[in-house]
Amino acid sequence: MAEHSVVIAPDSFKGSLSAVDVARAIAHGLAEHDHPPTTEIAPMADGGEGLLDAVATTCDGHWQNVTLVGVHGRCLDAPWYAMADGPAVLESAAVLGLPLIEAMGGAPPLAERSSYALGTLIADALDSGATEIAVGLGGSACNDAGLGMLVALGAVAYDNPGNRLTPSMNGLLSLARLDLSGLDSRLAGAHIRVLCDVDNPLLGESGASRIYGPQKGLTEDDIAAVEAAFEHLAEATGARAKTLWPGSGAAGGLGFALALVGGRLESGAEAALEMTGLARRMSSAACVITGEGRSDRQTLSGKLPLAVAKAAAPTPTLLVCGAIADDARADLARHFAGTYTLVERAGSVEAAIAEPARWLFEIGRELNTVIARL
Repeated sequence: MAEHSVVIAPDSFKGSLSAVDVARAIAHGLAEHDHPPTTEIAPMADGGEGLLDAVATTCDGHWQNVTLVGVHGRCLDAPWYAMADGPAVLESAAVLGLPLIEAMGGAPPLAERSSYALGTLIADALDSGATEIAVGLGGSACNDAGLGMLVALGAVAYDNPGNRLTPSMNGLLSLARLDLSGLDSRLAGAHIRVLCDVDNPLLGESGASRIYGPQKGLTEDDIAAVEAAFEHLAEATGARAKTLWPGSGAAGGLGFALALVGGRLESGAEAALEMTGLARRMSSAACVITGEGRSDRQTLSGKLPLAVAKAAAPTPTLLVCGAIADDARADLARHFAGTYTLVERAGSVEAAIAEPARWLFEIGRELNTVIARL
């Protein structure tokens, strides 16, 4: 890679622009110069929405599709990506994501939602002959500790009278016994990487339900009941220790369920950088630009922009985001060569949200001068 090159590796601005669109807008701004730098667009993701695009943009391979019923209760053509020299890459958000619920009137309530679709997606990858699978976790609209996924892969859930349960959060609340003897035998021979967008455990004060449950509609009473059901599932499967693993609470507890079938839990941001080979390319660039919709103290806990900056070092990294929390500014400044926000350019949150590509373009133009001084 040429010395004057710039790698643009942002996460998506959730609810606004995809990572690809963010990178393109910045690149278009950088091109508005008499002597523009060479740019490489490398959209990234931390395991959630955008992982497939990040891998497909930077890695050889081919797309696969399977028709299944998503978390919203409707059929969809679900994509996954078979890397030419790497694993089959699956994205939970593609079949379990909150946008599927938000885009459809009459979608099932949280208690009736299931992670079953992800199990169907994993089975399709196994059907294709894949023995290495990377599953990105993040942006899930369900909270069933992966019960639906396990049932899709051959497990059977029973209530106290011995009736089969519907694999949903409601079903989990009535769970008495989970029979794992019928799990797809191909799982035992598969190497499963679980790319977690958060490092929360399944249980406890920082667990899946207590931290993310309210965002999905759980009340305080609901949280206590679901927490107890999660704990019972762990006891019933003899996997109590796995509830403490970082990432076991990712995507409504899917991290725990995938650990139960042999998956290895990893930082999604770090794994995406490694899988795409981006760390190596950043080392020979003049500068790296990364970003996300909002940067705050969670960014400092290993979210994608910080992972990019650490992997790129000593190459300087610039942070472009929609907004920055005031209590994180000083600490972020220690990791990035410069920070730039859409809100500061647009004048308000509303204006930034209305035209994000315009303000990213303007920041890109501004960065030409900044990069020349690095």
